[in-house]
Amino acid sequence: MPAVGAAAAAAKGAVLFHLLNLNLLMDLGAPPPDPSQLAYTESFVSDVDEVACHMLYGLKTCFSLRPPWYNTSRPVVKIPMAPEEIGTSFTLFTRANATFPATLNPGDLRTIVGAPFVPGKPFKVISHGYQSHGSVSWMKTITGELLRSEDQNVIVVDWSVGARPPYTQAVANIRLVGAQLAYLIYSLNRFADVPITDFHLIGHSLGAHLCGHAGTYLRDSYGLFLPRITGLDAAEPFFNDTHVITRLDPSDAAFVDVIHTDDSPILGFPLSVGMTHPIGDLDFFPNGGDDQPGCNRDVNCQHKRAILLFTESIRQSCPLVGVVCSSYQEFIDGECWGCENNNCETMGLGASPLAGQPTLTKLFLQTNNRSPFCGYHYRVSIEVSNSTEAREHDGEFAILHLQLTGNKDRSQSLQLSERSLYYEAGFIHRRVILTYDLGDLKAMSVTFEYPGSILNFMSWRMKKPTLYLKSVTVEPLGKDSKWRFCFSEARQHPSREYVLTKENIC
Repeated sequence: MPAVGAAAAAAKGAVLFHLLNLNLLMDLGAPPPDPSQLAYTESFVSDVDEVACHMLYGLKTCFSLRPPWYNTSRPVVKIPMAPEEIGTSFTLFTRANATFPATLNPGDLRTIVGAPFVPGKPFKVISHGYQSHGSVSWMKTITGELLRSEDQNVIVVDWSVGARPPYTQAVANIRLVGAQLAYLIYSLNRFADVPITDFHLIGHSLGAHLCGHAGTYLRDSYGLFLPRITGLDAAEPFFNDTHVITRLDPSDAAFVDVIHTDDSPILGFPLSVGMTHPIGDLDFFPNGGDDQPGCNRDVNCQHKRAILLFTESIRQSCPLVGVVCSSYQEFIDGECWGCENNNCETMGLGASPLAGQPTLTKLFLQTNNRSPFCGYHYRVSIEVSNSTEAREHDGEFAILHLQLTGNKDRSQSLQLSERSLYYEAGFIHRRVILTYDLGDLKAMSVTFEYPGSILNFMSWRMKKPTLYLKSVTVEPLGKDSKWRFCFSEARQHPSREYVLTKENIC
């Protein structure tokens, strides 16, 4: 028991440390102007208290300090650091120069015109987030995976000095770095004849919103519209319930897809590290978007899981398919099923717009607790008999365990619910599971446990626990297949294994 208490205390301490790192409770800075005295306008004003300007590649670039750049969700507004202070760098990697990459400097057109990029190939642009840097291991890994998957161009954005604490300053700095990135893309487009359609921006945490700012600058200042931005667990603090101009949103590119992996509350506060609400065209919520398997609710692990899932999607070892649904619970309960009518889409690199679906569409899926995180979804339907005997028994509480065997593989032992369910006569219980590619289903074994305990007199039974299961139906996601196995016995008892084979298909 003391070990459990110590682990819980350590976990709470880690969360608290992360929260303090964000400087949300301590870094209040100078009070902002009174919102009631200012009205939002798209044009910048010249008053020194309401706008700040920096020279950016010889151009005067100004940043408004007026609403909506602060509100109740963003009580602190700061001036971006100067470009020379941040020292943003852009590094180009290709298969030919993966070891010795080239530096791109938008202030020196020779590095743009003479850049050793691969003509006619895509440009993937990757940005890190808060308290990170361009040489962090995940950026090296994702760069390598992209180059292995295709002969293309990868640009790494390093704004590490601007990403240092305090968090509120880093939030301000992404506006300037976003403007720098926009100018780089504009320069490649105008002076190196790189089509704007070749660019795909990928950002983690604050880097996701940085990419959003770049998209806004490209559209509003240069008349260029990005084809795609991918947000990897876009940061929530100072971006929740704010105007779309302050963060990543669907207007920043033709297609904006977002992976949410850490929207769980911090210490009970109505705040999470990653965005809680959808902010893109397609928003993927693996495992519901908060409690990632294998992370044990560790904030850092969950926040970085979006990176690992996207990286794995490049390798395409198995599918990461999300299903359009209103909530994760409805998805798990099998209420949203099938890929007809554009209700499914691949999460990660292969994601694309879903015809007929509105913006802010939520998709849900399950993943494994370690790599490979991907797997195959199946919907299992447990049908309870409606016989006279079953009705007279008046139902039973139980936890079912299932193991499926196909011509390709055999599943692990699958527990169909975390808690006991009430199996009442005539009812059908559904559950979505994640396992291997089983192929054509050949057999299954079913066992159940009664959640009673000799120490809990409320669970004592006069009659022996008995289930009256009629059939089990298994459906693979995205395939026009279905297998229904019927029980030969009218009753099932706990701790006994019931094996259903092809002879039981009904």
